[in-house]
Amino acid sequence: MGDMVDFGRVILFVSGALLLAIGVRMLAGRLAVPAAGLLLVAAAAASDLSDRLDGVLTFEDVQRIVTLALVVILFEGGSNIGLRRFRRSAGPIVALGVLGTFGTAALVAVAAHYALGFSWTVAGLLGAALAPTDPAVTFSVLAGRDVSGRSGTILEGESGFNDPVGIALMIGMVELATRRCVPLDDRRRVRP
Repeated sequence: MGDMVDFGRVILFVSGALLLAIGVRMLAGRLAVPAAGLLLVAAAAASDLSDRLDGVLTFEDVQRIVTLALVVILFEGGSNIGLRRFRRSAGPIVALGVLGTFGTAALVAVAAHYALGFSWTVAGLLGAALAPTDPAVTFSVLAGRDVSGRSGTILEGESGFNDPVGIALMIGMVELATRRCVPLDDRRRVRP
């Protein structure tokens, strides 16, 4: 029963936070200020005014919620294209968003290893970190110009697909890097 109560508290806290975020976003729109700034001010004020907020969530709960929220937010970035437009461009979107992210990570890793002399582990981490940034670079080069037609749909859809793939790739690379750092004798003891 204790696990259900703890889970209920997490759900209540997350629901309250989402409700607060929606309210802050509406208020920020009316005041013409960034919603993130208002949210940070509200969170700082709440943490200073209430000591009970300290024990509501564990650090691991916060990590899980933030990771899930980040994946959802990043995936939502490219999901505004609509189902009909997505179907017409699904092949290039998936190819660029998934295969392109892995390919970019591999190219950056190879360049970092051979040109900069990094170890393969560090080069892989660098590749995983930089791979999902390619649509951001494309949009900054375009300087706010609207890309219409199928090309715009592909760019927008790819920007929604490559970030979750990049997060998964980074998690995998961090896991690989931390496993490589464990001495061989310790690995034998850890495995069942």
